[in-house]
Amino acid sequence: MVFSPLLVAALLPIAARAANDWSKPCFGECNWDLTSGTGSGTVRVVGPQAAVSDITSAAGWMIMDCDPNVSDQDIRLVCSDPDKGCDHIYQNSAAGTLVRLPKTCGSTPFALVTREWVHQDQSIPASKRSSIVRRDGSQPVVKGMSLATNFADVDASAQNGNVTMFLMGSSIPGVAGNFTVEPPTGTGNAKRGLGSWIDDTLAGLAQVHANFLGDFNKNITGSSPLNFEKDFPLFDKQISCPQKGNVPAFSGEVKVDLDGKVDGTVNYGVAVAGSVIPPEISEFGLFVGLDATITGTLGLGATLTGIISTGKIPLFEVGIPELDFPKIFTIGPTFSVNAEATASLDANVDMDVDLAYDVKGMQLFFPPGGNSQAGSFTPGDSNVKLSVSPNVTAHGQVAAHLIPSLAFGISAIDDKVKATINLDLDSDAALDLSLTAAAEASTSTKGNDAGTAFGGCVDITSGLAVTAGADADFFSLFKKGTSVTLFQHTFDLFKKCFGSTSARRAYTGRAARAALLARDDGVACPSSLLGSVASVVEEKVAGSSLV
Repeated sequence: MVFSPLLVAALLPIAARAANDWSKPCFGECNWDLTSGTGSGTVRVVGPQAAVSDITSAAGWMIMDCDPNVSDQDIRLVCSDPDKGCDHIYQNSAAGTLVRLPKTCGSTPFALVTREWVHQDQSIPASKRSSIVRRDGSQPVVKGMSLATNFADVDASAQNGNVTMFLMGSSIPGVAGNFTVEPPTGTGNAKRGLGSWIDDTLAGLAQVHANFLGDFNKNITGSSPLNFEKDFPLFDKQISCPQKGNVPAFSGEVKVDLDGKVDGTVNYGVAVAGSVIPPEISEFGLFVGLDATITGTLGLGATLTGIISTGKIPLFEVGIPELDFPKIFTIGPTFSVNAEATASLDANVDMDVDLAYDVKGMQLFFPPGGNSQAGSFTPGDSNVKLSVSPNVTAHGQVAAHLIPSLAFGISAIDDKVKATINLDLDSDAALDLSLTAAAEASTSTKGNDAGTAFGGCVDITSGLAVTAGADADFFSLFKKGTSVTLFQHTFDLFKKCFGSTSARRAYTGRAARAALLARDDGVACPSSLLGSVASVVEEKVAGSSLV
């Protein structure tokens, strides 16, 4: 793809042109800076001289009637100093010109003039007359202008030319002045396309963030905190079981709980290229920097049999400060935590398994492009405790997930196009159990070695999957379902087979989980005597032994 000289000219070095200078008029090109306590950014628009102009005091205009909280409106204004360039807006016609607005007029940085006329009300407030500069002492003509920000609905024939837009934003306040990546200039580089420029820009932005944050030091202000801590039941059901054959009456229960904690920080940045007129996003890129520690304990106690499936359970949600370039582009992140549990149980089971992962220096670039995803994903120490009924033939599968997520909602062109990019950190603990009532099995145990008390196999695992994906199309830049995997691994915490060879062969393993869970027949009282539980394992697994 070859880009026009106008577009290439639009992408001049940001470092030299990032600041919006309110003392200089915007003629043919303009910058507007986003400055707040929660983020920073720069948007630049450029077009033919007749397409981009200015109605601030820098261009000699004085606005008298304008609501600062309304985007589309009719205003009154007067040329207070012709020497500053009031007539620039009339190079073609005022109608069809994109203009910069002063901070006190309108809720957006730019608006399109759709109509201009001599206003019926020619009065000028006394407080403003002293600001008018006229050599001949005459009173200037008060004009009326209709301003519109719904750029998609503007008649193309009423516009004075296409207006290119270029945008960079950061979740860190004060970073905008440190943007130093230069977009492509010259024919050879332009042919590489804006896609390469987006990749280069995001890589540079990631480096700026690293420098600001002390290489992702979570103690330095700039990243948004991610904090969650809660002990919550995922499933709890009790049944009063009547006597049935040799099974005495008892009160049965299945309870799954998860004590979870997330502690981390996130920072992000965006780069966008396209046009305001006509409204279009031609390139987009998102960068996310993340540090997080995920810990938790899965607890299971079951004296009933059957299937449970909780579905995804929302536990927590909080908004993260957004970046808003009004009517042009907005990104609003949300941090949430969800949990989920599934189980198929044919035996009495008591289990506690720790989840522990440290995510350090993770870098996500979306959509996937020339930059490499980065980060270290390290398992921590995990305590493992399991007791089950010996001398029974039973299969059991248990899985619980603690899923911290970041959802980056993006919208462009006055919310005409929307999508969400989700970053999920799915940590899980799982048990696969296949027991056989082996004749030679003993109910006694010695220490932590249950080899003579059971027939069959036990597999306890923990895992972490870090993935990102989109939930909708966003222009032609990415499709719904576009995804990237940053990390995915399952760690064996404890895996052992007991008893005779035939008992070992009876082990069904992980492949049986889906078939068993597909039964989905709920929980019920056992049809046979399960007996008391006996310890299979109780030990601490060092995270260093898993990598």
